[in-house]
Amino acid sequence: MDVQRYISSGILESYVFGMLPEAERSEVEAIVGQYPDVKAAVNSLQLDKERFVQLYAVSPPSAIKDKLTEIIRQENTLEGNEKLPEDLRISNYQPTGEKKKPVKEAVIKQLPVARKKDDRKWKIMTAAIVILLIGSVLLNFFFFQKSTDYKSRYKSLIATKEKLEAEKQRESLTSAHSPVAPVIDPLSDPAFKWTTIRGAGLFKGKTVAVGWNTGTQAVYLQARLMPAPPTGKQFQLWAIINKKLVDEGVFETGAEAAQVLQQMKPLAAAQGFAVTLEKAGGSSEPSMDQVCMSAKITM
Repeated sequence: MDVQRYISSGILESYVFGMLPEAERSEVEAIVGQYPDVKAAVNSLQLDKERFVQLYAVSPPSAIKDKLTEIIRQENTLEGNEKLPEDLRISNYQPTGEKKKPVKEAVIKQLPVARKKDDRKWKIMTAAIVILLIGSVLLNFFFFQKSTDYKSRYKSLIATKEKLEAEKQRESLTSAHSPVAPVIDPLSDPAFKWTTIRGAGLFKGKTVAVGWNTGTQAVYLQARLMPAPPTGKQFQLWAIINKKLVDEGVFETGAEAAQVLQQMKPLAAAQGFAVTLEKAGGSSEPSMDQVCMSAKITM
């Protein structure tokens, strides 16, 4: 038996809340005794139920207990008889200790009086039971509503958990069957030809390395010794094709970017590379007065 599937089916919640037929209840009890995981799940649900009941417990009014106690204490007095509901009172009540009537009348009426006294006690007990029963019904109805709400929320959480687990398993299976793309290392791949672009003027001593794979047309850039650009500016790589500059994209510079390989736009053919300082985000046309460095490709 799939224990975890059985636990998450919702039948244990119905068992704990007393909502199963006798046959299914016996079946659950047999499984609880056989599988420790199922027993632990039932114990956990019972603890949750007890915490829930304790959280919303409502004590019956103390006045009910006081009133019943006072009636029982004065059961042999006229005052106690008058405190009873009208349909429970004894007519022509004679308190204990009154002078007995003649023997002839006592023989005739003694048994009915004793019977009425016993009846009165039973009526008092019946009234108390009815009052407690009504209170119990009201409390049970309240707790049933709360437990039903708790159960629906619990089932909703279980359904959400199962959905997430199913999605996780599906993603795991998908990733397991998906082909893994080979990892490309342009620095060690001989198919990449690297060109070092050296700066001039204000950028003398600055260098940028560009790796180009003529087979796949992939281009990578490493800003080895390039400073951070001025605010609002960004360095942009250009491919020199037939004496024209073609955009290859902007790139990051600075200490953090110095050791990072940045992928640029694919390139089919070129005779060299150049770098300009453009506005942030790059430009469609190069600013020729902002050319920082250039170099020819040597194969």
